[in-house]
Amino acid sequence: EIFTCLWQGCTQQYFDAEQLYSHLTNDHVGRKSTGNLCLTCHWLHCDVTVVKRDHITSHLRVHVPLKPHRCSFCKKAFKRPQDLKKHEKTH
Repeated sequence: EIFTCLWQGCTQQYFDAEQLYSHLTNDHVGRKSTGNLCLTCHWLHCDVTVVKRDHITSHLRVHVPLKPHRCSFCKKAFKRPQDLKKHEKTH
């Protein structure tokens, strides 16, 4: 499967979702320390704006089919660590 970046003006393609997510956070969101921090999502048909870098990187997970947080009991996977934590309380 090929994952295409749909950020405004970008058509980069990757062979896994983790690479796409890394591209988004490094190349499009950037960092305050390097003076290129972007807190508005420019994904196709999305214009979410947030106030912190953590919030935009969390938001980007809605656009990337990446679920790195796996339940150690049933192996169900989640996009966000807080969702995994909530789920694990059900066991």
